[in-house]
Amino acid sequence: MKNTLFSVSKKSLLAVVACVGMLMSPAAIADHHGAIKAAVGHADRPDQDRSRDVNRKPEEVLLFAGVKPGMTVLDLNSGGGYYSEILSHIVGSDGKVIAHNGTVYWTFMKKTVPSRFTERLTNVEPLNVESEAVDLPENSVDVVMSVLAYHDYFFNHESRKAPEDMPAVLASIYRSLKPGGSFVVIDHEAEDGTGSEVGDSLHRINSNFVKNQVLAAGFKIDSESEILANPDDSNTQSAFHPDVRGKTDRFVIKFTK
Repeated sequence: MKNTLFSVSKKSLLAVVACVGMLMSPAAIADHHGAIKAAVGHADRPDQDRSRDVNRKPEEVLLFAGVKPGMTVLDLNSGGGYYSEILSHIVGSDGKVIAHNGTVYWTFMKKTVPSRFTERLTNVEPLNVESEAVDLPENSVDVVMSVLAYHDYFFNHESRKAPEDMPAVLASIYRSLKPGGSFVVIDHEAEDGTGSEVGDSLHRINSNFVKNQVLAAGFKIDSESEILANPDDSNTQSAFHPDVRGKTDRFVIKFTK
């Protein structure tokens, strides 16, 4: 990644708007941005989620991702639902969010299913399965989000009986996306030349490793963003190390079908 660190500022947000604006009219940009801004500022969002916004920059990320009202969005390995909630408020009653938790994530999440999924967010459909491959109707999803979760395909855990069949996982994502749909991957950057092993040891993954796998599945790279880049991160420590936790160098890549 380039050694450029963007702060939460008008400058970084305008850069994302300019990129998206090449494909959208001024009115569409205003509506799109307004829906995202309102969702991030929604009164129902828990304080714990809000406290993470400064480092996760959801407004910039979701503007880059192109999420809009009425869409169907798949939130892969959604965990506790930080992004699922924001997405729910963006897509609204005419849209739907599929909050997926696969093999390993569901092992943890089934013990304490977030109340937001059962009590508040009526347009969120939990999808808890014992497989990382998603079984959704073909061409049914507008945007797939994988946020800080791609590396976990390579995380060793007793619930995972064998290494993930990544071609099958990515093929299922590709199949679910509508033509022109987006697959957005955000994760902790690892050193160049590393592979799946750091997914387990450091909870990171190298962006070029991800690109090679996703491109081999038939996707194309639409664009990349440095809104979550941090040149002060060596990319060699665990993502949970106190020195970097919450402020790792993260890549943001948008692939398209």
